[in-house]
Amino acid sequence: MYSIRVSVLMSIAAIGLMAAGCGIGVSGPPSGQEMPDGIDPWNPSTERTTSSIDFTGVKTIRVELPTGSVSVSQSNESGQASLKVTEVILAKGLSNEALADKLNGSAVSASRSFVDNTRLDIKATIAAGLADADITFDVRLVVPSGANIEILLANGPVQVTNLSGNVEIHTANGAVTVTGLAGNLVAQTTLQPIDVSDIVGNVQVETSAADVGLRLTPPSAGVVSAKTSEATIHMTIAQATAASLSLTASEGKIITDLSGFSISNLATGDGFLTGILNGGGGQIEAVSPKGQIEFVGM
Repeated sequence: MYSIRVSVLMSIAAIGLMAAGCGIGVSGPPSGQEMPDGIDPWNPSTERTTSSIDFTGVKTIRVELPTGSVSVSQSNESGQASLKVTEVILAKGLSNEALADKLNGSAVSASRSFVDNTRLDIKATIAAGLADADITFDVRLVVPSGANIEILLANGPVQVTNLSGNVEIHTANGAVTVTGLAGNLVAQTTLQPIDVSDIVGNVQVETSAADVGLRLTPPSAGVVSAKTSEATIHMTIAQATAASLSLTASEGKIITDLSGFSISNLATGDGFLTGILNGGGGQIEAVSPKGQIEFVGM
């Protein structure tokens, strides 16, 4: 296991204490400086840690966390991954000493899976006495190309940028943003929007009571599926795409601009539109029972 616990920077803490003792207001580091690792001397409920991870032979990364946020991007260096974590204790009424104890007992760690040495598991440990809702983890992961990503987040947003590999995201109450992916995507959340663009692969996204935005050039025989409820799905699809098209808003509204596509077998009615784009081959589906679907070419 690669522990990412970083000890408190005592010298910085001492400066904070000296400043407080002299009656000097201290709210954070000098403007423009990045916050250092360790327990924040200006905000004792927060700790930051950074770790480098040996990525050799890793084919899959699984991130499994309670409340927090996850950001994944691609590095230009092979064989190494970096993990930056900000932990924040949300529980109220704790002394600085108790906060330090809870932060020291909580961590995010990365280790090879017991059942699969090619899988890297990133998980959180929460200090005794804290519930999942008492702490949040902001995780920023930078990885080399080629690994598949699985993100299981109980509550919070996810952002994925410029990756090569398949990505699967399951979260709740958190927005999902994926941009620049060379691989397939599955993304599920609730009550928050999903925004996806520049994906070279199949796409399956689903949320509830929140908008979905897709800007895609699907591959040959590619599959695109988007679902929500009582909200808008906006699909911008390359005009060269060859696919069957199915749009369903049974109690909502469908707006399309099919100029630039060669259309056959077009059928429309209350709450639905189907047809074949450019002879077919792939599949495009959008479902928003009580919302609105907007489909345009690019």
